[in-house]
Amino acid sequence: MTADINNLHNIYISIYFKSFNELKNAFDSGILKKNNNYEIRFDLFELNDKNPENIISYMNENKINYIFTYRGSKIADIIKVYSYAFNRAPIIDIDISNFYFKRDDFQKSRLMLSYHGNNNDDVKNILKKMEIYNPDIYKIALNYNDYEKFLRDLLIIMDFKKRTNKEMAFIPMGDKNSFLRIFSLMTVSDIGYAKFKESTAPGQLTLDNYNEIFEILKH
Repeated sequence: MTADINNLHNIYISIYFKSFNELKNAFDSGILKKNNNYEIRFDLFELNDKNPENIISYMNENKINYIFTYRGSKIADIIKVYSYAFNRAPIIDIDISNFYFKRDDFQKSRLMLSYHGNNNDDVKNILKKMEIYNPDIYKIALNYNDYEKFLRDLLIIMDFKKRTNKEMAFIPMGDKNSFLRIFSLMTVSDIGYAKFKESTAPGQLTLDNYNEIFEILKH
């Protein structure tokens, strides 16, 4: 099997900081490269309010490609944050358990509908529930402890992608499952995730790790 090197361009680095100013300084100083892809984990910023205006405006003005993600626990905060991000962020990731919106709310933003769970979750049923909302991108992130179950789920997702022609982000999580993330990118996933300094999910590799591994797989 030959690795799909093009998928290196679809790896998003998950980032969060204490404040907008720290994020801005990281880009302005060159610590973060503006030509990479990023996932803004807005829920992990240490902010006093729930207004993402400065972050979204900065990313857009600098033409940085990103996914905007907010994992909130309060419905009011979830609605407030995402309502501002609608039609401003290029891709918006909303967990299906927090989808309090109408599909028509997404006119200029692409909707990534995500599901986070564990090894024994029923992927076929999850996809069926997600399909009701007609997302632009399906994201399924499961924490695996059974490799046979991972392979069965992979086949289900591959068949679903072939039938629907939808973009997929199949993220096998787990501290010992980094290699499954590589395998998913090689076979079915259109999007992968990397860590900056701290992981936002178990098993994340750095972008340099991906580059090194895919360079080896080219030969």
